[in-house]
Amino acid sequence: MGKVLSRRDKWTRNFMQTFSSQLVIMCVNLLSGVILSRGMGAEGRGQFISITMWSNLLYWALSFGVYQAVLYFMKQHNGQKNDIFRTFLVYTLITCIIAIVVAETIIVPLVTDGYDTGVIIAARIYFIGIVFAGFADILMATLASEEKFGYSNILRMLIPGFTTLIMLVLFFLDILTAQTALYTSFITSSCLFLVNVFKMINLKYIGGKVDWPLMWQAFKYGAKSHGGSVAGLASNNSSQMTISVFLSSASLGLYSTAQSSVSPLNTITSTIGITAQPMLTAEEKNKVHLRVVEIIRKTAFVIGICSFVLALLLPLAIPIVYGQEFTAAIIPALIILPSVMFNSISNTYRNALNGAGMTFINTKAEIIVLVFTAVFLFVFLSSWQLEGAAIATTLSSVVRCIIFYNEYRRRIYSISVIEMIPTWKDAKGIYASWVNLWNKRLNKATASKG
Repeated sequence: MGKVLSRRDKWTRNFMQTFSSQLVIMCVNLLSGVILSRGMGAEGRGQFISITMWSNLLYWALSFGVYQAVLYFMKQHNGQKNDIFRTFLVYTLITCIIAIVVAETIIVPLVTDGYDTGVIIAARIYFIGIVFAGFADILMATLASEEKFGYSNILRMLIPGFTTLIMLVLFFLDILTAQTALYTSFITSSCLFLVNVFKMINLKYIGGKVDWPLMWQAFKYGAKSHGGSVAGLASNNSSQMTISVFLSSASLGLYSTAQSSVSPLNTITSTIGITAQPMLTAEEKNKVHLRVVEIIRKTAFVIGICSFVLALLLPLAIPIVYGQEFTAAIIPALIILPSVMFNSISNTYRNALNGAGMTFINTKAEIIVLVFTAVFLFVFLSSWQLEGAAIATTLSSVVRCIIFYNEYRRRIYSISVIEMIPTWKDAKGIYASWVNLWNKRLNKATASKG
């Protein structure tokens, strides 16, 4: 029998599995971005991004932090897992219906003014798929509470993978437009929703009863951070939101390309957030602090190196990959680069605070950030447009990091800036963890062959 993995090795394994899936997702998304850019141009890509962006915003804004709530109550609540699962299915169904109504009555008329009738109809159908995202989140959060990421990683790859594959076919057939891309995304999410239903049945999550008191507790838990979620979404996406309403679709297409070009860094940060969140939830403060320090230092080391390399590549890569039409996205992309580091550190602090039940801090912090973001956009956007939007994004990430850093020091554990600076020991630790895990996999593979 093989050795039981330590907690650190287990996290490293989960990180590597999730990172591998996120790496595939990054490549797929980059390919998707290239296809959209070359198949639609800046105008068509801007229309597509505008609609899909608002769909994501509405879901996350009106879901009341359902992923974090499921993760928290699955680990804390003493009730039957089936009861908890069914309770959250009903919970998310209600919130998703609200999001769809808002999309159909407010967002479509506001954002799609001037779009072709076919694109508007496709947008209305696409927004119905919000409910599919809600059900997927319930399933993935339940699995995350058990620190099982295999199926979730596969699911995260399947959604963009199938969508991009179909779009590639449409591209070669020369029929790729914002309208056909929206239909493709909706059909893919519908099919994967059925896959999720079969997975729920297979895991025997279907059944149980709705626990209405638990639903109320979940609502209160989520509501404490709901304002922060809305404010955080607004501040994180404020540049795209503002561009989609006040500037041309081509401008949004250029800015979304700038954001897509830094996606390799976002792959690292999202992986860290997914795998580390369960480790920072419902744990003793001392344990949480040790894990927070380790995560931040290793994150800073990895992202710092990758940011430097990416900054050298972007001026050459963007025109080659996306086309000469998108050369104007180079400077905004370089300006956005530092924001990834600050946001990753902020997310680690926020996950620790949320894991301790202090979700209302998220609300206060994100509202403050939103105010600063609005000011930054007012100051920089009118004069510098795309570059101004990028400056506002980066400055907002700095403000967010400072706020969560101070809240963490006050509520969880006192931490100095020096503690967050990576050392050579951290680099060796990263290398040793990966080598150790790789050797265990090789030994396991050799044993199975023997």
